[in-house]
Amino acid sequence: MAQLAHELVEAAAVWTPHATALRHGAERISYAGLAGAIAAFAGALGAAGIGAGERVAVCLPASTPAVAALLGASSAGCAFVPVDPTLAPAQVAALLRDCGARLLVVDPTGLHVLGDALKACSSLRSIVVHGASMPRSAPVPVLSWDRFLASATPSSSPAPASATLAALIYNTTENATADTAPDKASRIATPAPPRGVAFSHRNLVAGAESTARCLGIKPGDRLLAALPFHGDYGLNALLAALAAGATVVLDTPGAAPRGIQPAALPDPAALARLLEGGEITGLVALPATWNALSGQTLGRAADCLRYAACAGGGLDPDALTTLRAGLPRTRIHLLYDIGEACRSTSLMPAQLDERPGSIGRAVPYSDWLVVRADGRECAPGETGELVRRGALVPLGYWNDPSANREQFRFLPPAAGMAQRETRRESGYWPGVSARRDLDGYLYLAESFADPRQNTITSGGYRISGREVEKIVVGTGLVLEAAAVGVAHPVLGQVIAVLATPRPGARLDSSILFGACRARLPLHMLPAMVDVRRAPLPRARDGQIDRALLAGELAPLFADVAS
Repeated sequence: MAQLAHELVEAAAVWTPHATALRHGAERISYAGLAGAIAAFAGALGAAGIGAGERVAVCLPASTPAVAALLGASSAGCAFVPVDPTLAPAQVAALLRDCGARLLVVDPTGLHVLGDALKACSSLRSIVVHGASMPRSAPVPVLSWDRFLASATPSSSPAPASATLAALIYNTTENATADTAPDKASRIATPAPPRGVAFSHRNLVAGAESTARCLGIKPGDRLLAALPFHGDYGLNALLAALAAGATVVLDTPGAAPRGIQPAALPDPAALARLLEGGEITGLVALPATWNALSGQTLGRAADCLRYAACAGGGLDPDALTTLRAGLPRTRIHLLYDIGEACRSTSLMPAQLDERPGSIGRAVPYSDWLVVRADGRECAPGETGELVRRGALVPLGYWNDPSANREQFRFLPPAAGMAQRETRRESGYWPGVSARRDLDGYLYLAESFADPRQNTITSGGYRISGREVEKIVVGTGLVLEAAAVGVAHPVLGQVIAVLATPRPGARLDSSILFGACRARLPLHMLPAMVDVRRAPLPRARDGQIDRALLAGELAPLFADVAS
């Protein structure tokens, strides 16, 4: 049984060596071939002097080299850091500085776009470029992919323990503010470093096996990689398919170009045509993609698609009804995440009609407790705070001890633990209230939004409303601001900003939006800006009543065509 992330491929290479692991256009690579590519990259890292625990950043689109680099870093005892290729240069540089990356893998286009931004990455020792052309100059030594692999020697790094750091995932954008202004004079520095979530090998392997079990992935399946590897869900779907000996199809069409569109979501019409081919047996996608697909003709997909998973949140009810009618033989799973607890719960197909409003039960290898303020478990039907325990609880936030003390803490001895248990167990406390029914199904409280995080999920990105507010106030144009998520039929949510101007300021919505556009990356731009002369409403604790504001704006985008 695999204990480390790269061992998922090594194990499959033993029992099904000739099966196709990855398919990208006309390219096919077997499990034996992929295991060899992983070993070669690991050997090259060792020859380059990049050792155990050091971070290797991979900024490539979904491809065989991307998988080989990610899992090759794992095999060398390093921690891999998948980087979103659509981020702006300032965001990538901030991420590389935050994780202390020693090596960056990138394509020629990516290196050209990053340009001078890499000069600020003092930890970076070398760059490996996968592609035909090489740059004339760079701030650190640059090697071609082939030359780098040619330097490989057999890896002598000791195998890491399953509890050690395997990956850093920067799948929240709350501090990674981009340089998007049209001229350099109006650009501002990133106000705070990005936040990475640290995952151990145990987290990744258990997560892969959990998803494979939950969805029923089996050898011979063809899982379409519709989610990028830089996010937890995309990485998990990749590893789950590899754990099961299935084929990962890397032909997702219509991804957004670098730094131009707010999210790398596949084009729904092109994706529907691919599914109509009748070869794809499994698909994991975000709510925005499923909402858009519900308006497409799926043809032969109804005969071939065995399972479909909506990752990261619930579907629009009308879209879900349409999908179920168009895919009557497809098992549709709703997978929910809560804060940094991706793959938190699953509502199985048989329960879609029986448990309206439920987010399901914990996925395999995980558990959710509902506890009172004193740490004791709540009775069925009683609302309390959600706490996650089990093999899927991440190691914590990277270089953020304050947040870790708040959200990754030991469970109280009474919280779901038998009397004989004496080992203290760390749990994840996202600050979300919920209740559990008699059968163990969870229901989020109406005040679901985490008051500490104010997370908005839009087009595949989890965005901190608090960071949007901080940047809006930082314009110097407003006294206070509130950023709230408003339901959208395609994107899941969009951002609305409400603000009060400084006394005497001549400010309207267009001026404030222009200031936001000069400071925020496109995926964090508000869809609506409202400048109000009256103070923003307050809750009992004196804080801005964001729930009330969100309720006022709820119908705003209801009629937007999907």
